[in-house]
Amino acid sequence: MLRIENITTDPLQERDIVLPDSSIITLTLYYIPMQYGWFIRSLVYKGVTINGARITNNPNFLRQFKNQIPFGMACFTEEEREPTLIEDFSSESSKLYILTEAEVDQYENFLNE
Repeated sequence: MLRIENITTDPLQERDIVLPDSSIITLTLYYIPMQYGWFIRSLVYKGVTINGARITNNPNFLRQFKNQIPFGMACFTEEEREPTLIEDFSSESSKLYILTEAEVDQYENFLNE
């Protein structure tokens, strides 16, 4: 897993993430106060764009896109709640990760057992 670090309390932030195979994900995160949540405003990878996915505590909250992208994303929060506060990532109570293709496959195998 590749941890996405330095997420601030800025409600709109964009970053390029370099994957182990040197390909690049352009990720735009957006905090919506009225929804009490963080969202992927856009994720662009090799011509595939994903818009509006809510970031939830899940080993792969991008699972529905498994046939379009070779990676996944996971979020884990120390407390028994979703990442609903703007400071959840900056305070590190919530952590966001990119899953490799092998980790996505491993999770799929676990779900299919």
